Amino acid sequence: MSSWIEAKSTAQHMNDVGKYDDAIKILQDFLLAARGDDQLCATAELGTVLTDQGCLKAALNTLEHTLESDATLYPSDHPFCLQLRMQACRLRPIVKASFNGILQEASGIYQTFSALDGIGDLDTCRTLTRSIAQISINITYTALLFMYTALLFMINDLHDRISIHQLKASIAWQIPAFWGLMQEGRVREALAVAQNYVRLLNTSTAQQNGLEDMRFSSAIEMVESIIESPNAVPVWKATAVGELLHLRNKVNEPGWERVNFLEAEAIRLFQPEGHTHAVVDIRLRQACNRVGQSILNLTTEVLQEIQDCFQVYEKNNAPGPYSRAVTLMLSSIPPGQGFDLRVSLLDIYSQLSDITGAELEHVVLKVRHLSNWLSHSTRSSQVIESARSIDELIDVRDCRWVKGMIANITSNAYNLLGDGDNALEWAKSAVDRWGEVFRLERAGATLMVLLAMLNKCGGLRPPGVREAIDFAEREISHHLGEGLFLAAFEKMAVLAGSIFLPKGDERGGTCLDSMEECLKNLPGKATPDEVNYCRAQLHQLRGQILMGTELDHEVTDSRNEHFEQAVAFYMKARNPVSDACARQIQANALYTTFQTRVPPSWSVLRRCIELSDIAKDVFEALDNTLMLAESARLCGFFQFKAWSHGFVSGDTALASLRKADQASAERRAEVSILASFEAVSRKQKFVMTSGIEDTHARALAVCQLEGRMADLWDWIQCAKARSVGDQLTNQFPIQATLNDDIMRDPEMKALCEEEEAVTQQMTAADPVVRLKLRSDLHLIHVKMAGYPLLRQALDLRKSTPVSISEIRDLGQKMKCNAGGMEVVFVDWVDLGGTIWTVALKSDTPPQVVSCGITVSEVKAWKQQWLDVQDGGRLAAFFVDDEYDEDEPDYCLRSIDKLVASLHDLTSKGELLVFCPTNVLHSIPLHALWVEDSTPVIQRNPVIYSASLTTFWQCYRRSELTGSISTNLGLNMAGVYEPRGDRKFSSEQHAEQSNVYTTLDQLAERYGGKSISGQAVTAECFKQMMETSIMFHFHGHCRLDQPTLGDQSLELADELLPIRRVFEMKLQSPHITLVACDSALQVISAGDEPLGVVTALLCAGASSVLGTIWPTLSSTGRDFSGEFYSDVVDQYRQSLKRGSSPTIVNLAEALRRAVLALRTRRKTRQPYHWAAFVLHGSSSITLPHAFIPERRVNT
Repeated sequence: MSSWIEAKSTAQHMNDVGKYDDAIKILQDFLLAARGDDQLCATAELGTVLTDQGCLKAALNTLEHTLESDATLYPSDHPFCLQLRMQACRLRPIVKASFNGILQEASGIYQTFSALDGIGDLDTCRTLTRSIAQISINITYTALLFMYTALLFMINDLHDRISIHQLKASIAWQIPAFWGLMQEGRVREALAVAQNYVRLLNTSTAQQNGLEDMRFSSAIEMVESIIESPNAVPVWKATAVGELLHLRNKVNEPGWERVNFLEAEAIRLFQPEGHTHAVVDIRLRQACNRVGQSILNLTTEVLQEIQDCFQVYEKNNAPGPYSRAVTLMLSSIPPGQGFDLRVSLLDIYSQLSDITGAELEHVVLKVRHLSNWLSHSTRSSQVIESARSIDELIDVRDCRWVKGMIANITSNAYNLLGDGDNALEWAKSAVDRWGEVFRLERAGATLMVLLAMLNKCGGLRPPGVREAIDFAEREISHHLGEGLFLAAFEKMAVLAGSIFLPKGDERGGTCLDSMEECLKNLPGKATPDEVNYCRAQLHQLRGQILMGTELDHEVTDSRNEHFEQAVAFYMKARNPVSDACARQIQANALYTTFQTRVPPSWSVLRRCIELSDIAKDVFEALDNTLMLAESARLCGFFQFKAWSHGFVSGDTALASLRKADQASAERRAEVSILASFEAVSRKQKFVMTSGIEDTHARALAVCQLEGRMADLWDWIQCAKARSVGDQLTNQFPIQATLNDDIMRDPEMKALCEEEEAVTQQMTAADPVVRLKLRSDLHLIHVKMAGYPLLRQALDLRKSTPVSISEIRDLGQKMKCNAGGMEVVFVDWVDLGGTIWTVALKSDTPPQVVSCGITVSEVKAWKQQWLDVQDGGRLAAFFVDDEYDEDEPDYCLRSIDKLVASLHDLTSKGELLVFCPTNVLHSIPLHALWVEDSTPVIQRNPVIYSASLTTFWQCYRRSELTGSISTNLGLNMAGVYEPRGDRKFSSEQHAEQSNVYTTLDQLAERYGGKSISGQAVTAECFKQMMETSIMFHFHGHCRLDQPTLGDQSLELADELLPIRRVFEMKLQSPHITLVACDSALQVISAGDEPLGVVTALLCAGASSVLGTIWPTLSSTGRDFSGEFYSDVVDQYRQSLKRGSSPTIVNLAEALRRAVLALRTRRKTRQPYHWAAFVLHGSSSITLPHAFIPERRVNT
């Protein structure tokens, strides 16, 4: 066996040139027979090499194994044992992402070592000696000090504040020690001191007040001294320079130009030494510098160069340097840009962290990435999901900076979504997590608290706004007392910009003056970028305050000058988002000037368009979906105004409005990432605040006035597809013909299969794994978008509306399946407050006819006849027995205008697909008279659809059922039970028996299965729904909850909330709900109906038949008997004809069942028979085993 001195020298040289595996083998071979101090020294060196290689978990395991196995062989204060323990302390938080007990243990080790005799006095370097034993002790002490200091800085950065006195003491020895070691010719040890000093400079703690003695110039002097030393071997010189190049945050420091020279010198020194990756390190940094200057420098050649560098790390098994290279690359990508590249790099880092075991570094990197991403892209929902997954990794008492940062980011994301409640909860959590330990960060969290409070109170509504002002003023006073001028300035800006200026409050001017005074104290206490940002904010607010004053040339010029200054300072602060926002505000300000000009000035309006276009382009480049949606809407508005004044063509205006719609769709799609019902609720809120309805109205106005009927139809469907179809994205099947073409291509087929596999994994994955899978899915979609056919499929998933030609093709296919029955798609649209009918039939252009009735008139009719009356009394419609429906004073006759045009637009017997708009979702359009004494449903079969994109989806599902193998057939469930708030009379008990008997009889007659009463548990209900081809439910629906997600179906053991229905995975069945209000569509902003029917369609039903208002249970039983009798008759007829596939026309079955009720005396009034409506597909393809053969002819 070679001596320890020989083994150490050889191993260190191998480590110096990046041959980590060789160094590890030398040390492991030595350790096989090593004993005593040599064993401890070799273990320490092995831990160092493994750490340099990046295998931190392996290093920690090696150290802990030796400490545990040899604990009894050495005294507790043995110097080398103490070194091993300190090494383990340094690694443990990085590997385990926990600081629990670390500081106490490390401090104990340090104090024990410091108390030992003969270790030398490195504080003053008075007793450095050349004796071998003494040098070993000094080296050990130096190494221990390095690790202890690094640990203190890391704890101060991420977990708990260390006193400034202790931090200064931990670094005070380094510069004297370095020069003392250099004087003694101990260059390797001096290099270790320089490396440690440089690495400490790269921490956040080094920027802390009180550590001004840590200077960049000192680091350069150390490196230059090593380079000039005759005792330094070339690889040490090059290593010193390489370490210095990691100081990316010092590129603006005086003296950085000296580093550029040293960089070239390092390459010259490294090349003859045969270092495995050092030259690659430098080349990669040079590439990153170019990318950092501009994302345009990220050419194909540069990407290839970076990939070649990565391959070098892989080849030489250097995961640590590889990880640092990835981190450097991530930090070099300009803010908000290169999202796909960021995802790829984070994926690489994630894989490397599995090798290195550096869990804490991985978490910190992800958190910083999320913070940067949110500030530039505002993809709130993706950030929320990611942040939640990281939060679950760390104990609530650990890594306080990280935990606080996660909470703060999440609060910011919720604020951007307009969710004040969740934003406030997470902001308060951030305040608690940071506490008084991280004062600056806590001050930032209180800013999130303020924003959340304003979000909750809607900005300006008392008393919430008064509470927000009081909170802000207390915090500002506190900040000023502590010298936190930046935090005070930020809250003043919120008070001025979000409260005082919008309200015209005179306190706005005073607040701006206070901000001016605060700004004077910022230089030296904030970064140059932060100071410039504050200057920009102040100019922007000065410009905004002038927007509320009477305009003259002087005011206008002053206002514009402030905005120009704001833009200039935002650019200096390298904040493109705020720069673009300032341009957008300036455009709005200019528009106020345009409004006052007579005649209207095209030059002013053109400047508005130019400014908003610049802002839009910036947001688009940054992938900032929130601001892009707003800026695109503003561009569309200005172009619409230009069209209305004759400055631009209709084509120009529509193109701009189309971009606004697409940007809005991206924003809506972004919130779909959250849990399904939460996503729907957020999309609702986004529509209410985004002004997208106004964009659609402007586009419709252009189309109507210019006679663009095909465009008009497209815009109508676009609005509806955006608001409803996007709820079906998770299981949106690819169109049959499109799917066939895709499956014939091996590459596209493989991508589809890969996407399906990842999607399925995501449904069952925990949040941490789902974060990785979502990144995988994003990359798959990027690849899919490169194929035109797959891009088509992705467009459908995004609820890109089906085109007019696709709807015509669908109509032809439906016509063939329905034995030649013509299909007419009927829509209604609000044009200028008047309702118009729009009909599409065969190959003819869309026909548009005014109904001669206004939206306000229909709303008033609904309020009078359908809305619940004061005191909870039934709506008048349900108690109006004074008139029969054929009398002119009957309530429905006053709104027959809504369907009157169908007499000329459609023919008897044609299938009508109704697509109501807004309030019309509540109107029984099929019960209105299309001609004398003839309701629409008597003349035509009718189905309803919230949008034709949704309708296409449902029709496709109905085709799929024929290939589903199931032996359940028609399944029925009934829950007609008394509740605590609903006692049963003797008649109701009798009806209960009748309901359950009817279900049993229907199931027996048609070979199905029936359960009722207490047997209908939530689990049983879910199982039957998910495995049925046709499912029938007879019971009650609770719609009295203020939150739609809490509205529910009554089951035996519990209420089944709508939000639970959203999570069901249905097998494309038809579902009948005979329940109170089961088909009632709650309409909110954006023409987006929500209710049990929508939930079932989203969950996968091909069609849903329900009741549009409360019905008598007996009426429901009568209807069910008629409906299923007709369904089975059609099924039998099809079998007898030998038809394949077996298609049942549900619309005809509904029509005949409804008309049967209308002929009976007890159900002749429309409020009985008109309650039943069919949503989704008009037909269903049933398998031959739907009804057992023995029952087909019974």
